[in-house]
Amino acid sequence: MMKKKQIYIVSLGLALLLFSCEYYIGLNQQPKFVNKHTEEGLNVFGLLRPDSTEGFNKSFVYVNRVFPALELEGYDILKPAFVKIDKIVQDSLTESVVFSLLPSQTVRTDTVYRPATYFSPGAGERYRLTCKYEGMPDAIGETIIPSKPQIDPETIIIDRKMISFSLLPDSLTGMVDIYQIADNDNHLLVSRLVTFPDRKTDVEIILPFDHSGTRLMICAYDQNMAAYIGNSNISLNFNKFRTTISTLMSGFGVFGSMNFYEMEL
Repeated sequence: MMKKKQIYIVSLGLALLLFSCEYYIGLNQQPKFVNKHTEEGLNVFGLLRPDSTEGFNKSFVYVNRVFPALELEGYDILKPAFVKIDKIVQDSLTESVVFSLLPSQTVRTDTVYRPATYFSPGAGERYRLTCKYEGMPDAIGETIIPSKPQIDPETIIIDRKMISFSLLPDSLTGMVDIYQIADNDNHLLVSRLVTFPDRKTDVEIILPFDHSGTRLMICAYDQNMAAYIGNSNISLNFNKFRTTISTLMSGFGVFGSMNFYEMEL
């Protein structure tokens, strides 16, 4: 009888550990990395935003290819790909803008594409990305530009480092980031939240700096970017497996959009 009780206690302890701990402990809960054929495909990260200037387009697309996780030595920078953005009106492709490899100070400058001419997409507009590279299937994705975030002015309360307000609903917005911007143009992320598509979203923030002389920037992301940000594997639990997230119709990666609003405090 004593042995049976010991076995029962150990089993119960293991069950509690499995259901209360995020860490994998050797039970086959994640796939093994094996050297098998990797599906060829383009891997892109594209973001459309409305705040371009006559001298610089802030919309961009990074282009790369899928490569085996355990064979970094096989990684090659792609030669120039063909990247095009089409505006969609009533399910028909209308205006086309070609994104080209342009000089930039960002990392991996030879894989970032920007429009060569002025391009400023507006709220509610729908766009399709088509990325082509010889020998690989096209990467295709769509996004709809979210509305500029709107605050209900009757809900704003500011008390030194505390601010609260309500955001009006927007069905095109999946997530917002809120930054406090100081006089030196320093951006500090103070809140990230998922908004309600059909009712107001209440926000309450304790600011890191006194509000005087600063402003808030509220960045609204479309559903694609929300899915990407919300599911990115940024956990410090290195043994944790998450499935690949792709918002494209074909290919790999994410193609999304954003809009923003700034408020003086």
